[in-house]
Amino acid sequence: MSFWGTPDTSVRFCEKKYTHYSWIAEYHNTISSIYYILAALPFIKTKISKVAWSCIGVGIGSMMLHGTVRFYGQWVDELSMLFFSYNSLRHIDKRFPTMSPFLIAVYLTHWKFFPVFISVFLSMQLRILYLLSKRKKNKLLLKLYVFFFTLGFSCWITDKFVGERYEKYKLHAYWHLFTALSMLSSMKLLLTC
Repeated sequence: MSFWGTPDTSVRFCEKKYTHYSWIAEYHNTISSIYYILAALPFIKTKISKVAWSCIGVGIGSMMLHGTVRFYGQWVDELSMLFFSYNSLRHIDKRFPTMSPFLIAVYLTHWKFFPVFISVFLSMQLRILYLLSKRKKNKLLLKLYVFFFTLGFSCWITDKFVGERYEKYKLHAYWHLFTALSMLSSMKLLLTC
């Protein structure tokens, strides 16, 4: 039995559990979640404050997931990622449907089936990329957004499927770093929308 109870998330990460503290399940994955909060802070008092606050939610949710490896941490982590994407889409395209209750209902009824979450999340990210790519301004920021997200996603995939061989590199922590840089780039882009 672990500090927070029996791990019961539907997704697993390769980092060894409880190696640094008896109350933090995945130390490096938990600590690296601070990158999301740091990326959001410059945008708290701007016209994209809703997006920035949802980015802070991603950091808090990620800390809960990796700190506890419990289902409620996974819920907060994954819902906050969906809300960050949703708030970004709503900022770019006001006609994007108001679907918060629908998102929550679909997610909570299928949270154990991880492909449902990742499919919704990636489709929202692709929609954001498409909408931002139609704009003429700030192509460098768009390229950074894509570059860092792709680099981070490569780390996530490697950790997920062959991570035990590469556990010492803490690849999921790099997912946090690179996607936080991607979110920073996207929030800078959103300020121009």
